[in-house]
Amino acid sequence: MSRDRPTFMHSRQSLLRARLATIRRDLNEAIGRIGQDDLSWAPTLGMRTVSGQLVEIIITEMQLISQLRDDRRIGDPTAIAMLGDTMDIENLKTWSIRVRGETLEYLDSLSEEQLAEEISFGVGWFGSMGLSTIPRAEVFLNIADHEWYHVGQLTSYLWALGINPYR
Repeated sequence: MSRDRPTFMHSRQSLLRARLATIRRDLNEAIGRIGQDDLSWAPTLGMRTVSGQLVEIIITEMQLISQLRDDRRIGDPTAIAMLGDTMDIENLKTWSIRVRGETLEYLDSLSEEQLAEEISFGVGWFGSMGLSTIPRAEVFLNIADHEWYHVGQLTSYLWALGINPYR
């Protein structure tokens, strides 16, 4: 018995959307376990707090999309100031939704050719892997990878707090 091959090939855009959605489900599951009182907790002195992990996820995506879409660099202090109260879980949830919405809106505006286009994004940025140019889609992959990395940290934080991070 032979298997039928699907005739539909996923576009780069649909694959990026699926990756971002999968990772966001994991983040939302973690955020759903975080209480207001957990935001100031960190495993040890010098590590990011729970709030700091969420802020890192949000502002990095904000910064990368701003640079990619508008060729505008936003520094950390400016990005953090834009968020407002970083010790309010509802505010952080709202910003995570808002920034992801902007990311998806921008992603949807790009053609397959634009996603494949080689762009200069700065050799100093670790996501460029030391290359002088990268395909535009790589920035979206980096956003996804970056978020998943910090979701993993949040998951460890929740376990350390005695909170089961999974439903």
